[in-house]
Amino acid sequence: MTSVQVAPTLSQAVRDEFRRILHGRLEEPTTVAVNGVLVTMAWFLLPTKVNNVLFNLHSSMAFVLVLAVWMYSDVPATNVLGPDPLRATSALDDAKVLRRLLLAKTIVLWCLVTPACVAVALINGVLMEGVVSTLYTILLIAIVPWGVLPIAAWLGIAYPYSPMTLRYRWKHRKSRRTMVWRWLTLITLPYGVVPLVGSAIMAPSLVLWRVLSTDENYQKFPYRNLGFSVALACICAIACSAIGYRFAFTIATKRRAHILEFLADPPRG
Repeated sequence: MTSVQVAPTLSQAVRDEFRRILHGRLEEPTTVAVNGVLVTMAWFLLPTKVNNVLFNLHSSMAFVLVLAVWMYSDVPATNVLGPDPLRATSALDDAKVLRRLLLAKTIVLWCLVTPACVAVALINGVLMEGVVSTLYTILLIAIVPWGVLPIAAWLGIAYPYSPMTLRYRWKHRKSRRTMVWRWLTLITLPYGVVPLVGSAIMAPSLVLWRVLSTDENYQKFPYRNLGFSVALACICAIACSAIGYRFAFTIATKRRAHILEFLADPPRG
């Protein structure tokens, strides 16, 4: 398989990534949009009892956070190599190049999700919430993904898969059951991996808020002492970003033969 070199600068790599997703089948934009619509419908249309089971937080700003999490929680956040095999192949042996490729994909996905969530936060802020809580919410949805996405990408680096039409997978469901089950597993895992990583990054800040808070209604969206908690979450996200990109190359090095095998043979799934 002939490789395509990753652009030598980050800005060009970002442009290449935008060109890739906007001149194909628009899978990434469609995926995040569908996730956004589904979680919005679930939030506002499900019966109260079901809503309470699915969502622990219930303020208007909590909705923005949930919206951001679920728009990110899908294959664009994890399967970072499979849809772009030519550039991925050229990046596996160079830590800086792989980091540039992954960072470009992070930037593009962030641009697809975060501006929409910020717009919702601003609307909520004008209609229902205060300026301070709105600002803190925007900081969270703008910065925390930079720590979540590099770690979520580990799954797609260790276990890449090639995008295929559902018609093809259905046609070969009996002759290639391993391929189908592998694919089903890898498209389901992001819904657990992304929220889990996000929760781990947010955990220290939530503990800090709980320690500082004297409000008995702490299970509602935390407004008191939120500034300290948001600052800690942002620091954790920045630290996780550095760790995520560094360890991504370690995974790519250890799994190089496996990755190349799957990237070079799309029918394997």
